[in-house]
Amino acid sequence: MMPIRPLYISPVGRGGVDFGIQNITRAVRLTGLQPALLRLPELYNFLPALIPRALPADWWRGFDLLQGRSRVAFSFKATGLPVVTTVHHLTTDPELQPYSSFAQRLFYRLVESRYDGLSVTDADAVVCVSRFTQRQVEQTYGRADSTLIFDGIDTDVFVPTPGFVRRDDGLPPSDGRIRLLFVGNRTRRKGFDLLPQIMARLPADYVLYYTSGFQGKATQPPHPRMVPIGSPDRAGLVAAYQSCDLLLFPSRLEGFGIAPAEALACGRPVVTTNASALPEVVDDALNGFLVPRNDVAGYAERVRALGEDAALRQRFGEHGRAKVVANFGYEQLGNGFRALYTRLLRL
Repeated sequence: MMPIRPLYISPVGRGGVDFGIQNITRAVRLTGLQPALLRLPELYNFLPALIPRALPADWWRGFDLLQGRSRVAFSFKATGLPVVTTVHHLTTDPELQPYSSFAQRLFYRLVESRYDGLSVTDADAVVCVSRFTQRQVEQTYGRADSTLIFDGIDTDVFVPTPGFVRRDDGLPPSDGRIRLLFVGNRTRRKGFDLLPQIMARLPADYVLYYTSGFQGKATQPPHPRMVPIGSPDRAGLVAAYQSCDLLLFPSRLEGFGIAPAEALACGRPVVTTNASALPEVVDDALNGFLVPRNDVAGYAERVRALGEDAALRQRFGEHGRAKVVANFGYEQLGNGFRALYTRLLRL
C-alpha cells in the first residue's frame, strides 16, 4: 500500500501556529507518511478564498487529503479531497477581547469567526490542540466530534543539558545571577506588558531576556533589567532555554502553549498563567507554577521561589522533561495524525 500523502497549506503566520504546521510535517514523516508543506504569502491568511485561484490548475492532484488551520481550510473543499482543519485557538473567545485592539476585535468578529465557522462546519475532520480548544469548538460551533492531538515538540532537539546544569553561552552576557526568559510576541495577549511590572518586584540580580517575536513594535527595553535577544532560529532558541533558569510566561490566553512545552522539554521550569490551555501543559507545583491572570505580585513571588531554590528548579525541570516526552513529543503528534488519516480514508 502506498504511503498516505497529506498536503498542508499554510500561509506564513506570526506565531506558534506557524511552527505548529512545521512540527506536524516533520512528525508525520517519521511515521512513514509522505507529507508536503505548501507555504503561501501572509496575505492569504486574510483572503483565504483566493488560495485556489492563486495556485495552478489541479494543484491538489497526487495527494490523498488536504489540511490547514481553521482560518483557511474551508477554501479547499472544492477540490473534492477530504479536508482536515486544525484549531489552535478561537479569536471569538470573550476572554481575549480585552487584550485585543479595536481593529483586531472588528476583524475577529466580522471576518475570522466566519472563516473558523466555515472550516469547522465543513471539514471532514477537526483537530484541536488542547482540551480547552476542544471545549471552545463545541461551545461555539456545536461540533462535538473533534479529535484531540496535542501540539508536538521535537524532544530530540529541545533537550536539557547534561545534569540539567545551566549553560552560559546561549544568552548575551549580563551580571544577572538568575536568568529569566520570555519567548513570544510583544503583545498584551502574551502578557508582555506585565513583564516590567514583574521585574520591578524582583531582586536587582534577576535579569529577563526576551525574544522580539513577530508582533508588537520594536522599542527600547521597557525595564533596565530586560534584554532583547531578537528572533533566534531553532538552535538559538534551544540554547536560550538551556541558558536560562526558568521561563516566565504571563500569557493571558493560549490554545496550547508551545513556549512552555519547549522550555519543559529543555528541563526548565515555567511560571505561567492558570488559564486557558496552560494548565494542560504546566502542572502546578510539579514542573512550574500557575498564577492567576494579571497577578503581578503572584508571578514575582513564584519566580523568586524558583530563583532562590536550585534544587527545586532541577526537580521541576526533570518532571517537566518527562511530561513533555510522554505527552507532547513527535510520537504522539505523528501517530495521532496517522491514525486520523487512516480512519478518514478508510484504509
